[in-house]
Amino acid sequence: MSQGTGLSLRSTPLLRQSPPIMSKFKPLLLVYPDSNQVTQHAVKQFADNVARRTNGLITIASIPISKLVNQPALVDMVLDGRADMALPAHDRLRGCAKIFGCIGTPFAFDDHAHADRVMDNEILDTVQRELNQQGLVYLGSWEWGFRQITNSRHPILKPEDMRGLKIRVPTTPLCQATVLALGGIPVMVEFEQLARAINQGLVDGQENPVMIIEGLGLQHSQKFLSMVNYSYGTLAHIINKNSFDNLSPYLQTILIEESRMAGQLMRQQTRAQEAMQLAAFASQGVQIDWPDLAPFKALMTPVYRGLGESLGVETMRTFLDMTERQRKAPEQVAT
Repeated sequence: MSQGTGLSLRSTPLLRQSPPIMSKFKPLLLVYPDSNQVTQHAVKQFADNVARRTNGLITIASIPISKLVNQPALVDMVLDGRADMALPAHDRLRGCAKIFGCIGTPFAFDDHAHADRVMDNEILDTVQRELNQQGLVYLGSWEWGFRQITNSRHPILKPEDMRGLKIRVPTTPLCQATVLALGGIPVMVEFEQLARAINQGLVDGQENPVMIIEGLGLQHSQKFLSMVNYSYGTLAHIINKNSFDNLSPYLQTILIEESRMAGQLMRQQTRAQEAMQLAAFASQGVQIDWPDLAPFKALMTPVYRGLGESLGVETMRTFLDMTERQRKAPEQVAT
């Protein structure tokens, strides 16, 4: 059972009974990043299904982040009640639960299936108590994807190719440290200003999942794409604990289930579209490379050390133990 909510967020059964009779609630405000259609589709499915399954008792008022604030402000909006729900990048929650700061650890995940097993099981169970104490409830993980590196100067086939390149990174220490360890020059730019920084030539490149590269149209100016899968990212679906606790257990469960379903939709669509997006990039003149990752991984020791110092050695060890336990699918684990 998840601590503080009275409900299991991992294995909640789909509800089939009729909802209890009650008055309609005020709309729940959800603020989300609107840089790609996949996120928009997932938000719409979540809102539509919640309204349908609650017979209109709960409606979701969804507003794109670009209309209100930037990424760092999302968590504060939910904490102080200006928004009921939000979809911040996972690393924005490291101040509330330190293990969120570990999720993007360079090369921690082998592939999507490995990331799914960690996020849907051990991370889900681990963060709930800490977030509850901060006034938040974690509903689930929505796909953001593996981060790749693009630039406008030359192919990146080995770490040496990063030297001297000004690479835009978000204002999070992990991405900054990784680019620095690879020999690049990290330049901190908030997500909402990324396209402008690229278009004005303030940076040579950037690092983001393929769907974000496509959503912002960066393939038109960033003609070199290195598929390094160096860091996994996810959107964390959070809700203000007071907003959540004001709902009956029945309605809480619907929110949990529909968040889970929307997260699954986002994963499926993101992964299905990536191959098509890469093919489109190639047709538009983008050079796409899949470099040998071993030389990149070999330079990550100072990044891991820095994570241990900033988040705590025990937190880092806990996360790495999770990834190791979930490295193989259950049927592959010897008994």
